[in-house]
Amino acid sequence: MVSNSKLVSTNKILLVEDNPGDARLVEIYLLESDLQNCEVINKVTLAEAITTLESGEEFAAILLDLTLPDSRGFETLERLLAKFPQKNIIVLTGYADKEMGLRAVKAGAQDFLVKGAFDSELLAKSLRFSIERTKVLKRLEETQRIANIGNWEYFPAPRVFNATDEFYRIFGHGEDRLQVNCDMLNDPDCPLSILKEVHDEVDIVGRLKKDLKIQQKNGAYRYVSVQCNLRQDESNQLVYLGIIQDITERKLAEQEIVKSRERYQEIFTQSKDALFICTFDGKFIDFNQATVDVFGSSREELQAINDAHLLYYPQERKNEFLLKLKAQKAVKDFEISIAHKNMEVRECMMTATIVITDDFIGYNCILRDVTELRQAEKIRKARDLARQSTQMKEQFLASISHEMRTPMNAIFGMSNILMQMNLEEEQQSLVQNIKNSSEILLGVVNDILEISAIQNGKVVFENQPFDLTELLNNLTNVMQYKAEEKDIFLQVIIEPDVPRYISGDKLRLNQVLYNLVGNAVKFTDQGFVKIFIEKLHDIGSSVQLKFSVADTGIGISEDKIEAVFETFTRILRKDRIYEGTGLGLSICKNLVELQGGKISATSVEGKGSTFFFDLIFEMADEIVPNGKAPQEPVYELPDDAKFSLLLVEDHKMNQLVARKTLERKWKDIEVTIAEDGQVAVDLLRENNYDIVLMDIQMPVMDGYEATKIIRETFPPDRANIIILAMTAHAHVARDGKYKEYGMDDFVLKPFEPEDLFRKISKYVKHL
Repeated sequence: MVSNSKLVSTNKILLVEDNPGDARLVEIYLLESDLQNCEVINKVTLAEAITTLESGEEFAAILLDLTLPDSRGFETLERLLAKFPQKNIIVLTGYADKEMGLRAVKAGAQDFLVKGAFDSELLAKSLRFSIERTKVLKRLEETQRIANIGNWEYFPAPRVFNATDEFYRIFGHGEDRLQVNCDMLNDPDCPLSILKEVHDEVDIVGRLKKDLKIQQKNGAYRYVSVQCNLRQDESNQLVYLGIIQDITERKLAEQEIVKSRERYQEIFTQSKDALFICTFDGKFIDFNQATVDVFGSSREELQAINDAHLLYYPQERKNEFLLKLKAQKAVKDFEISIAHKNMEVRECMMTATIVITDDFIGYNCILRDVTELRQAEKIRKARDLARQSTQMKEQFLASISHEMRTPMNAIFGMSNILMQMNLEEEQQSLVQNIKNSSEILLGVVNDILEISAIQNGKVVFENQPFDLTELLNNLTNVMQYKAEEKDIFLQVIIEPDVPRYISGDKLRLNQVLYNLVGNAVKFTDQGFVKIFIEKLHDIGSSVQLKFSVADTGIGISEDKIEAVFETFTRILRKDRIYEGTGLGLSICKNLVELQGGKISATSVEGKGSTFFFDLIFEMADEIVPNGKAPQEPVYELPDDAKFSLLLVEDHKMNQLVARKTLERKWKDIEVTIAEDGQVAVDLLRENNYDIVLMDIQMPVMDGYEATKIIRETFPPDRANIIILAMTAHAHVARDGKYKEYGMDDFVLKPFEPEDLFRKISKYVKHL
């Protein structure tokens, strides 16, 4: 064994020799030669040699003795060539086997040496040639790998098949090439069976060159280019010589180009944008159907146009477009108008790029007609502006209503407190007038909120059974005292066939009737106000009812009857002034029509008016035997009840009103005041209270945020404290939003003392 540490690389030689003397002689010859960078690995049997080669270890040459313990004669070479056809094998023979050496070279061995007849120079020459051949083969293999080219040869008579590594990699047999044999050429399930078709075709035409689609061992498909010839070798044996190249990437690229062309053609043809190529002189070279549509001319007319730029409008924009295009080589989203054939001007956006070839100078262009889009944008902007205006109006009304209800709460509350004191008759009258005025102002605010809710589509109608007779009795009881003040006769007349129990929105029906009857009483100085209810039609399980309110009041001129239902409309008279916003009848009209009904009026000026409307209600069963709806029992907390209450309110006057009202009701109540939500949270962390009255709109921290902190972060014994929302926002109470924030109930400001006492009693009684 020879080694030299100074050498850059070592060529390994596999010596398959069972005679130690012959093996030692080879090593000595190598030491005497100029091949100092060789390392000899000696194996004594063919099996050991095959195992070593199968391990993947690389050898520059194999010195093979044909006579071994496990293999003798020419079979030794055949077995090794069958396993490793590309290896450089130098056969070692005896004197008597010289003819076998020549036969070995013909079979595929690189060379042969006769034992006892070669020396160090002859051995070195043969090995040097083998080493160089290995290098050449490696370079060739690397070149084939880079170019994805493999080759094969097939001898049909002896059934011998040889191929390069790249050939096997192309077919997916790179890892198991040693398992490939000639039988696979006839196996239809093997990727190599495609070669049989190639060989059969070569038998007919002599040579073949074509592209094929093959399936690899793992099932994947590849495209290959195949060339194959049939010829005779030196021994007059027929041999198929073939070259195969993997052209998958090229083929896929070609297919993608075809698809791209097809897509481009489809886009060009089907595009709704005008696509065209034009010279700088204005001559159309090519264009799609959308170009024909946007210019309004036929294809022949466009082709005949000498200067299409004359159709660009206005001309100064046309000049600017061409100058920018020539200077910048490209123009994007350039706004310009196009003169349509029918004299209509189309607004367009142009994106263009200069095109310069050997025989053409011009530009390609994408022209998008945005006329309808611009019109839609104008409509959208107008709609958004209207929506924004509506939102601002809603916010303004809600804000103004809140700001008005807050001081009204103080006025209303102080009036109630004063009326409970021992006042002189004149003082009592003045306080009563203050309270009456605040009620009128509250009605104005409520009307503003109601019309705002209607206009913004926030009215939700309920469908619940109710007692119509009870509703009318309650209405007359409320309106009776106002009628008696003016000595007006108030009467309700219900036709016998009108059902007593119906299903619908009781609150909204009462609201409409209250408005109509209230107006009738207000505008009548003598005579009567009568309410008529009659049935118009039975509609399946429903009934259509007509409600009429007739009076003997001042009446309305015929030309103003329809106007009274409009928003903010008031009928002015020189002899008197009536308070109000002019919203009541507009609210009635909207509430009736939103439920599918109609409302109208007849009137004779100076003699009276009749307002009437119709609505459809479902029939309902009797609610309770005596006609009275079940009510939750009202519990009144004793006047000597002792409990603690946290009042969260930022308005000083409202603090005073609430505290005075509560302390006059319950002498032993302990009221603590917090100016905002943050103070309330801090107080609740340190102290225990039985109930909280929480204002919603406050500085620093509002009532919603404070309630959320209490419910989510406090320990259970304090997180579950009763919290009543006190709000001037009527919609919060109406929509039940206070529940979403964890509040138990609400009190609407300005509050009625009895309502406040009832709510507190309801929750404190459980303590």
